[in-house]
Amino acid sequence: MSISLKTHKMIWGRSGNMCAFPECKKVLVVDETSTDDPSVIGEEAHIVAQKIDGPRGKSSLSLDQRDKYDNLILLCSVHHKIVDDQENEYTVQKLHEFKSTHEAWVKNNLVADPKRIKDEEVYAAYIEQFIKLSDLNNWNIWTSYMFGPSEILPKLQFESLKSLPDYIVSRIWPHRYKELESALINFKNVVNDLMKVYYEYPKERPDGYAVEKFYKLYYREKYRGDEEYSFENERRALDKYNFHVALIEDLLLELTRAGNFVCDQVRSYIFEGFRIEEGALLITRGDFMGFKTYRTEYRGEERVEFPYPGLRKFMELREQRDLVIGTGIDEDYFRKMPWES
Repeated sequence: MSISLKTHKMIWGRSGNMCAFPECKKVLVVDETSTDDPSVIGEEAHIVAQKIDGPRGKSSLSLDQRDKYDNLILLCSVHHKIVDDQENEYTVQKLHEFKSTHEAWVKNNLVADPKRIKDEEVYAAYIEQFIKLSDLNNWNIWTSYMFGPSEILPKLQFESLKSLPDYIVSRIWPHRYKELESALINFKNVVNDLMKVYYEYPKERPDGYAVEKFYKLYYREKYRGDEEYSFENERRALDKYNFHVALIEDLLLELTRAGNFVCDQVRSYIFEGFRIEEGALLITRGDFMGFKTYRTEYRGEERVEFPYPGLRKFMELREQRDLVIGTGIDEDYFRKMPWES
């Protein structure tokens, strides 16, 4: 169990980004400079320790309950150490009193916007589900399967990603932070096209879904009318397969950019410390030369409201991204279905 983003937002917002220790009120976020990002110097201290053998750890609270809002108090690093080193002096009851007194002071003395606080907590709840459905915390692990020789999409991630677009579309957005909402919608748009392309030639396996090695079947169906074997036709079928695999990988790279873009917006609008320890989303890709890890992001002029331009335009411009696997456009991905006019 860990502290959820919504809980992070509640504890920081209701504490006014200040240390709750009496008479301290140290501001716990240092603003960015021209050369550096903001610095988060506050610490979310457990009133009852996260572990049973920690400060004030002997309690009827379950391990899950210990990471909830009611058991956390925002402190500077100095006072966090003091209350944990002197647990007999700073009891559970006393820390709860510190917290309630400080939050009441913030509410009564700081210029607060209750609607903003409520909206940000709504966003935080949505982002928590986004993290779950995208498996953000295991990104490099599950994406590495797709960058492997079988292009495996594990079943858990397949089902989660499949449900993510409907979740994003159905949200009741506060419309306070349009950039954050647009970033989540942009991520949803990439997922839609990734799943659409993946569905072209899926092969179900016990451990997930893989790309069907369809080039032999494609060759037979595409060129069955040929009177004799044609090396050129077989090469075209293999090229079709290689294009498909490269497009899936390029869309997954784009999804990684979109995920990092969402994280940037979360840090800008909801919680400055979001994924500071974990860092950016990375992908690992292997070939006959070995494995390499990459960081892919939208950069410069790509950082617009909706950086992903749709499948056709993406095929055109993907060579301009920071990392690309394939090139070109294949019109077969835009063919009309029988029920379409």
